[in-house]
This record gives sequence, structure tokens and C-alpha cells, in this order.
Amino acid sequence: MASEVLCGRCGALLTNPSAPCPRCGSPASGGGYYAAAVRPRKNPALAAALAIIPGLGHFYLGHNMKGFAYLLGIGGLQFFGFDLDLTVIGAAVGVPMELGGGTLWVFSIVDAYRTAKQMEQRGF
Repeated sequence: MASEVLCGRCGALLTNPSAPCPRCGSPASGGGYYAAAVRPRKNPALAAALAIIPGLGHFYLGHNMKGFAYLLGIGGLQFFGFDLDLTVIGAAVGVPMELGGGTLWVFSIVDAYRTAKQMEQRGF
């Protein structure tokens, strides 16, 4: 619960934040802190499934900058790669750009899954 106040010295739950700590006797000097709200766990499989749309899996995990970078990177490589494929000379550059965009897309799915697993292990 986010409204609970804990002792700043021993971490005991304080029923009266203005009174000394009942466990360690620490004076009420405002040294208590509020317990952090428990965040819901993120599902790695759902993060990977959402990452099929570039960046969405990372947005789900709260990694907005990473999600935005994947969205722009994959979208840019695919868009400009396809545009260059329309000429013979551009195909030499466009095809590798499309392959790079596809590779980055697959990597973003794997990265969303691995990031969610790491967050799960660390308790985020």
C-alpha cells in the first residue's frame, strides 16, 4: 500500500508517523519513508507478442525510448529500403536495408522478451 509509512532506521510499519518507532525507538523526525507501490509483473510472452508491432512490446514494459527507437529504426529501414528497390541501382542498397529492417524487427521481439524476463528476475 502506498499510504503506509515505514521507519527510516529499521523499516518497521509506523501506525503513528509522528510518534517514535515502536521497534527501534527512533525519534519521529520525518526520517520515515513511504512504502513503494507494488507494480504489476510484466508477462514476457505478452511483451514478445506485442513486439510484433515494432516498439509496442517495449512500450508495454515502460521502456518508451527503446520502443520509439525500434519503431523509427524498423520503419525507416523498411520504408526507405522498399523505396530504393524500385530502381536497378537502388536494389543494391534497398534489399540490404529491408533485410536489416527485418533482422532488427526479429531482434526487437527477442529483446522485448529478454527485457521482460530480466525485469521479472529483478522484481520490477
